Amino acid sequence: MRSRRTSITTVGPLCAMEIHVLVKESVDVSTLEYDQRTLEPLLEKAQRKVGDFEMNAVEEAVRLKEKHGGVVKLLSAGPSVQPIVLREALAMGADEAYAISDPRLRDADPWVYANVLAALSRKAGKADLIIAGEASVDESNYQVGVRVAEELGMPSLTHVVKLEVSGERVVAYRSLEDGIEVVESRMPAVVTVGLEINTPRLPSLLMIRASAKKPIHQVKLEDLALPEEKLRPLTRKTSVRVMRTERKRVVVEGSLEEAAEKLIAYLRSEGVLR
Repeated sequence: MRSRRTSITTVGPLCAMEIHVLVKESVDVSTLEYDQRTLEPLLEKAQRKVGDFEMNAVEEAVRLKEKHGGVVKLLSAGPSVQPIVLREALAMGADEAYAISDPRLRDADPWVYANVLAALSRKAGKADLIIAGEASVDESNYQVGVRVAEELGMPSLTHVVKLEVSGERVVAYRSLEDGIEVVESRMPAVVTVGLEINTPRLPSLLMIRASAKKPIHQVKLEDLALPEEKLRPLTRKTSVRVMRTERKRVVVEGSLEEAAEKLIAYLRSEGVLR
């Protein structure tokens, strides 16, 4: 793997370290079932959890806080954000959470979520670093983090597998197809992380108990004073269905040579081989 180093420069002084983490309440895909007739996933019956990528983002934020000091705030938005889900992330070491629950976000797309989360970040305080998972486990659109950066006018460092903070600067190691790119930027900045960056900790019983006392600030969507066009989705989801596959159950008989010839002939007839 080769590496290359580039830099992104922004202006602005660094205040006391404040880290915001974007946390999505995702569908636990391991509990997901589907309608046998329509093949549509039964989302309402599935359990909810903090997504895998978000757990890595929280872990990285807490590690930076433990090393450099500061505060970690969780930001979450959705049609119905469950406090018990946020407590899971708070137990890892985050200090407080800001949540927006509004039925109007049921059909929100990445554009709307980015607008809402960027405004929520402004309301929560001036962030020096915003960390997000590079994708969600249920939709995997890879858009929200970079859209938040665009909305806030911050540089975005994506696909980060290693993160370092020194003074007013952040150094990110980005995993690309042809190697590792090392990017340096002045803070504030937005970073999206992958699963490779760390292993999320398992909170102790003491940490779980302590999380019950940490504040979760319920913010109303109206409090963000966003114009209506920023709450209007630009994309529309038409349908989601499970892909059903069936085996053809073709049996090839005969000697080894005969079976091989029959198999090759069949694969050619199916267009697998030419």
